[in-house]
Amino acid sequence: MIQSAGTGRVAVIGGGLAGLSAACTLAARGYAVTVFEKSAWLGGKAAVLEAEGYRFDMGPTILTLPGVLRRIFAEAGVELSQRLELLRLDPQWRCFFEDGSRLDLVADVQAMSQNIEQLTHDGKSAEGYRNFIRLSQRLHSISDRFFFWKPIGGIGDMFSFRGSLQWSVLGDVMQMRMGRSVGATVRKYVPDARVAQMIDHFTQYVGSCPDQSPAVLCGIAHMQTEEGVWYPKGGTGAVPRALVQLGKELGVEYRTETGVRQILLSDRRDRVVGIETETSEVWPCEAVISNADAVRTHRELLRVPNLGTLRFERQRDYEPACSGVVLYLGLDRRYEHLAH
Repeated sequence: MIQSAGTGRVAVIGGGLAGLSAACTLAARGYAVTVFEKSAWLGGKAAVLEAEGYRFDMGPTILTLPGVLRRIFAEAGVELSQRLELLRLDPQWRCFFEDGSRLDLVADVQAMSQNIEQLTHDGKSAEGYRNFIRLSQRLHSISDRFFFWKPIGGIGDMFSFRGSLQWSVLGDVMQMRMGRSVGATVRKYVPDARVAQMIDHFTQYVGSCPDQSPAVLCGIAHMQTEEGVWYPKGGTGAVPRALVQLGKELGVEYRTETGVRQILLSDRRDRVVGIETETSEVWPCEAVISNADAVRTHRELLRVPNLGTLRFERQRDYEPACSGVVLYLGLDRRYEHLAH
């Protein structure tokens, strides 16, 4: 077990995957952590619906970047494989097109190039895909070094002034292709509309529109081809269950059906002193991690104006995300052409 000099009480607002992960990491480093979750379950969007003999993953259905989970469990000296059985999916997904053609996305770049050449009957899109993956690898490297593992409020959080003057860093900034979208970048490399549409899905399935997403998100393609796509045995609900169990072993307290009304600040509004629940309970603490929506955190939970909230509001106009309708269909047979 990793020992730490961490002291004090920390409140985590929201028992989604990020909140559960933060709780485990803090507890492994010696902090006393309590998670407050408004719902009756833990796991946030990784919720599970069981009805009439069927079990549905209501949110994500696959796991990418298992290395992130390995890092969280390693904080407590635990191997991820001891707590989760992960099944590699390859092909990662299968695309069906209106003209009746089909294309499997496989992790191996050379094999994927052959799949593309067989579909398009020319080498342009196959070569373009290989070049796109090389760009994606560079963008993945930039992401890993500058912002994937730390909180980012703006470009100033990514680069230090001294470091940004180095030619290598300036080259990285140029490579991020600021002002270009994922969709435009993909089509620069891949002329075939079907293949480009398949590559678009790297951002679509995480909820982003390729034509409105910054080109740096093309790095997702290499993240996925490098670490693979995985299915947690027992469904993606197995991930929050494993995190909750680890947290309990580390002393984390979980309070479900306990909503938070506001984050309490000191008289000078420069530090956290506690939280107030929706039942008017005041819970003193030295720090708060909010896994709630960022806009709600600043506008509702931090009720009194403070420097952080004012800066947040000045950054941009915040609009609600689009809604969607999801159908959970229980089937009495397998459809082998779907691959998974």
